[in-house]
Amino acid sequence: MARMCRAEVFDPNEVAVAHLYSRTVRRCFLMGEDPVSGKNFDHRKRWIEEYLQQFAANFGIDLVCFSLLSNHFHLILRSRPDVVAIMDDEEVARRWLMLCPMRRNPDGSAMRPTQPEIHSIAACPVKCHEAD
Repeated sequence: MARMCRAEVFDPNEVAVAHLYSRTVRRCFLMGEDPVSGKNFDHRKRWIEEYLQQFAANFGIDLVCFSLLSNHFHLILRSRPDVVAIMDDEEVARRWLMLCPMRRNPDGSAMRPTQPEIHSIAACPVKCHEAD
């Protein structure tokens, strides 16, 4: 039986706490020492931790805790409808551009979006509708 859509499980107006997990396929190692190839993938832990913190800072969620293991990970997330409720279209556009930047710094990190970049998303009804 197929799982229910999360939009049908969680009320977007109430705080929800969820345990999420994901694992790799075909015995691939996400982190740690791979006994088959002999390679060490511990460098990925820092990448994943940085991405988790970046995403939590830009979405209406709290990253309560996480655990990164060799072939899977666990997340405890809490939704923040109170934070989302006070966001206007410009704030949503700014957060979107921090995740999907139009411009990047030389080190690859997102540059702060300019007001015209934010306005190009916030003032466009088509783009605002896609975010709903």
